[in-house]
Amino acid sequence: MDPCWSWGAMALLCLLVPGGHPVPCRVSISPEEPTVEFGTSLLLNCTSSCQNYSRLSWEVSTTKTGPQGPGWVSLSIPNVTNWSLEIQCFGVFGEHRDIATTTLRAYRFSPPQIYLEGDVVAGKEARVTCNASAQVSPPDPPNLRLTLRGGGLPPSTHRGPSVGLGFTAQPEQHGQEVTCEAVLRLGRRTVNASATVTLWVWAAPHDVWVWAPRTVFTAGDNLTVMCRAEGNPLPWLRWELPTNASWELRDSSTTVTIPAAQRAHGGTYRCLAENRYGAGTASIDILFQGSSRNPLIPAVVTLAVATVLVALAVSWWLYRARGWKPMQD
Repeated sequence: MDPCWSWGAMALLCLLVPGGHPVPCRVSISPEEPTVEFGTSLLLNCTSSCQNYSRLSWEVSTTKTGPQGPGWVSLSIPNVTNWSLEIQCFGVFGEHRDIATTTLRAYRFSPPQIYLEGDVVAGKEARVTCNASAQVSPPDPPNLRLTLRGGGLPPSTHRGPSVGLGFTAQPEQHGQEVTCEAVLRLGRRTVNASATVTLWVWAAPHDVWVWAPRTVFTAGDNLTVMCRAEGNPLPWLRWELPTNASWELRDSSTTVTIPAAQRAHGGTYRCLAENRYGAGTASIDILFQGSSRNPLIPAVVTLAVATVLVALAVSWWLYRARGWKPMQD
């Protein structure tokens, strides 16, 4: 047999047959990049790829506590008070020693808070701001990103502890939600938090509207004029009328009614809507045309008929009582 061929076959056999050429034993730490919030607890595991170790333990500047078993040992830190801590796990395999190293990093992260600067009034400039705070192991600054979105606003993203957005408030934004999302990147890990606020958009009176079933009336007709207005808070209404005679207010001052209106009630009916953010007004002109009948005619006719009836009754009574007869020509 060729010696070269024999040596190659033996080398291949050593690689394929278990135990022929053993792979070096290794230890590993899980998780690989431990990151926890400052002041909280942490549990790490160290595992060995081989069972023939004489020692498997941790090398760390804190008290080592935690259970262990065949091929593994854990490390429990009940209160992380170091921003950065180097941790080692080692295994002794005969004359071979293998070490796994990782760095524990702590952080502080406060959820974002959203602020609206003063009252948000429709048609006026407003500003919404979101703030968040984070702290990581020195000297690195926190990799913090904030995003504002929602509420009918264009999204705004900023790297750092604060993001703000100015806008012109609109009535339709009332009741919509604005969300701030904060993302803290810690190596290959990210921590997320968010906050939401509901927009409360105040509005001066708008869309003031005055309406009547018709605008031309005849004396004696019943007259009704109504007013409606939008606003936040809901506006209160008051009226300016052509005359202060014989009118009534109904439905929380939204309706003016005048029974048997007369010519003096013709003119401009103006509705004024007011709240603490402003005022609005609208009006309507009411006309009176000539009456189709004189209101005195029924009274005159009634009086004449009554007079005739009384005269006939008196004549009949005198005739019966005294035998009175009409004088002959």
